[in-house]
Amino acid sequence: MSFRLRRSLTAYLMLLPTLAITGVFVIYPVVDSFVISFFKWDMLSNVRPFVGLQNYRHIFADPLFQRALLNTVLYVVTFVPIVLLLGLLCAVLLNQKVKFLAAFRAAFFIPYVTSLAASGIVWQWIFNDQFGLLNYLLKQVGIQPQNWLQNPHWTLFNLDVMGVWQNLGYVAVIFLAGLQNISREYYEAADVDGARPFQKFRHITVPLLSPTTYFLLILTTIEAFKIFLQIYVLYGASAGPNNSGLTLLYYMFNEGFSDYRMGYACAAAYVLFIIIFIFTLVQMAFSRRVHYES
Repeated sequence: MSFRLRRSLTAYLMLLPTLAITGVFVIYPVVDSFVISFFKWDMLSNVRPFVGLQNYRHIFADPLFQRALLNTVLYVVTFVPIVLLLGLLCAVLLNQKVKFLAAFRAAFFIPYVTSLAASGIVWQWIFNDQFGLLNYLLKQVGIQPQNWLQNPHWTLFNLDVMGVWQNLGYVAVIFLAGLQNISREYYEAADVDGARPFQKFRHITVPLLSPTTYFLLILTTIEAFKIFLQIYVLYGASAGPNNSGLTLLYYMFNEGFSDYRMGYACAAAYVLFIIIFIFTLVQMAFSRRVHYES
């Protein structure tokens, strides 16, 4: 046996535990759920009649699915731009030479590593219409208190606020890493030419930060499409008043674990996968056209 072959076998043996865990807990469930999507199965019996594409046809004809798709898209198109813009602003501020910078960075990142179930209880108190902090602050400035959790018009706002609060620190830290990788020579040359701060930000920071921006754009878009726990901790099983918080992942959860239609839920999962895959391909194609290197 050659040295090269022995080295390859040793590497594969070292990777075998990881490959086995990935195969059992990732690859097998993905493949099995795709197979289940073509069957009618309630998880309570071993009988799984084959229904072909019937689950997929019923999904697109279901008004609840259409409502869930609309709610999810609205959340994506509002949450992603806000968290990216605020994250970039925070990263620029954290990139300055100020005292207690490490403490500020940690404070921004803490919400991202905090349990969402625990922080959800805090947000329930903040949005409470009777003794919540938000209504208390509104009263102090003479604004009429709102019924934040019972009014469907506020559901998207509540989810956006909670989502931005949770993810802002992570986005800011990634942007901060990108900012620190930009060579100071560009800014020094701009100073020699008499460029103003906004001009340096517009013509140096933004273009050279584009790889980081597109990475975060793809990541936050995928996460936004998978929103579920924020809705569950704020509204419980109701998915918000008048299904105003019903999203694709919540729709799948209800179909699979409340109505016991696992085949239908698996089909909905693959519809969500296709939607995310298309969005990701579009974003990646656009990022290849607009790309700068530092």
